[in-house]
Amino acid sequence: MRPAEGTGGGLKVLIVDDEPVNRLVLARMVELLGAQWLEAASGDEALDLLRAQAVDVVLMDIQMPRMSGIQTVEQLRACPGPNRQAPVVAVTGDTTRDRRDYLQLGFDDYANKPISLAAVQAMLTARRQGAAAPGLRAYG
Repeated sequence: MRPAEGTGGGLKVLIVDDEPVNRLVLARMVELLGAQWLEAASGDEALDLLRAQAVDVVLMDIQMPRMSGIQTVEQLRACPGPNRQAPVVAVTGDTTRDRRDYLQLGFDDYANKPISLAAVQAMLTARRQGAAAPGLRAYG
């Protein structure tokens, strides 16, 4: 099934993952869906970008060296700025946490790795329609 072109049209997505291949795969999916993307290889780099420009959604890896995705979201939510309330999706292969845990940690959504194009399309469609996450949905 080919995704609907333009699903993410007009959206700016920040992809945060310490693995270059994971960033590349997500970037290609986001691009295919018609959204713009930025990338960060670490939590520190992500926070620098989030202080500098507004984004519509953040796809955040959880397990990263130096600063985890959880620590990055904690700092993002604690600091004033254009992205303090930006939707952040936990993108992880970690199965040790319950989905509700991610919501309590400040995330807006959850996606399992490996993430599918259909999952990214669903996230961007929901964001483009202005849908607020009613709780964690498992994408993937």
